[in-house]
Amino acid sequence: MPVRDIVVTAIVIAYLPVSLARPWVGVLLWSWIGYMNPHRLAWGFAYDMPFAQMAAVVTLAGYVFTREKYPLPRTLEVLFLLLLWAVFLLSTLAAFYPTEAWGHLVKVSKILLMTFMTILLCRDARKVQALLWVIALSIGFFGLKGGIWAISTGGTNQVLGPAGSFFEGNTEVGLALNMILPLLLFLRRQTTRPWLRHFLLAMFGFSIVAILVTYSRGALLGLAVVVVLLFMKSRAKLIALVLLAVALPLAASTLPDHWFERMQTIETYEHDPSARGRLTAWRVAYQIALDHPFLGGGFRTFTRDVFARYGVPTSLDAHSIYFQVLGEHGFTGLAVYLALIVSTMLSLRRLARAAPLDPALGWIPECARMLEASLAGYLVSGAFLSLSYIDLYYHLVAVTIILKALADAPVAAPAAAPPPPPRPVAFPRLVRS
Repeated sequence: MPVRDIVVTAIVIAYLPVSLARPWVGVLLWSWIGYMNPHRLAWGFAYDMPFAQMAAVVTLAGYVFTREKYPLPRTLEVLFLLLLWAVFLLSTLAAFYPTEAWGHLVKVSKILLMTFMTILLCRDARKVQALLWVIALSIGFFGLKGGIWAISTGGTNQVLGPAGSFFEGNTEVGLALNMILPLLLFLRRQTTRPWLRHFLLAMFGFSIVAILVTYSRGALLGLAVVVVLLFMKSRAKLIALVLLAVALPLAASTLPDHWFERMQTIETYEHDPSARGRLTAWRVAYQIALDHPFLGGGFRTFTRDVFARYGVPTSLDAHSIYFQVLGEHGFTGLAVYLALIVSTMLSLRRLARAAPLDPALGWIPECARMLEASLAGYLVSGAFLSLSYIDLYYHLVAVTIILKALADAPVAAPAAAPPPPPRPVAFPRLVRS
């Protein structure tokens, strides 16, 4: 009996009409399916069901009729997202491999479309916090599961993500877990339920163990950056210190010797075949951009044939978010991509330092600090991965745009008190003579 398939299908089907009536719920449903991939945890008919497409279609249909939508904010981040989308289209028109490029453009366009749906629909505190809960718990589930599994098995095997997802591989799931660590601490401060606070702490600690047991050197570097930023920016420094004091020794006592041997290759990268392959791939990406500086080679440029043109018969990947954009979309695409990153980080820095106009939004500075740490983890770990188009990154950019809109919105003036009732007019008495 495919119980898991039935449960997952029942949940999705139940929320489709709700998403049609309230499309912001469709954004949450799409995020849950995209990040947790619950259908990939089943083994029957639900495994290959297009649940994410169902949620997206219903959300778009609901957006047409709903009154709960907002205008697109006029921010630099929105402008850079639109420009980046336009660059993707232009580079696809001139791509080395048009068929593959158009297919990938459709995939990336779906992600960007849902990014804009998030901006247009999740524009109050309750909705954006619900979105952060869905993202953090969906990915944190694999941190909790992976950490427990790593400890119980002695850390002899790599922690992996759900099959068929963008973070299926060990390095990819390490990057995703690095990005949600700050969100877990932020959400813990937003709840007063003791059991939920303890659960989030446990998820945080086991996720650190899971990151280490991915055996990913890029994930380890990203974890180091995220931990440093958490100590600098989080108010929960003592809690984070206690968790690290428990998680790191626990992981160190669990990890086998070959884990330490692999991590030591960070210092001797010039002798490591994997590291040398990355450097070679970066060189090829740079050469592609030099030969096609404006729009690069389009999506899916990094093929065996292209590498062979530059005398490299082995590598088939860019191995970096920056060099992937450079090779596929040229210096134009890289400039817009970096501009979006810089603008987002500067906006988060401003939000972290300035108090919102509305006192009810006092949680925004703390949220901005944690988002800054999340994106820093992506920028560091992503330097060694071809994950330039993952929906998690663009979703956090969307959350940043929403926070700016909330923080800059004028506070509604209190309703004026009604005027006092008119006093009766006193007429003088007539005196008889």
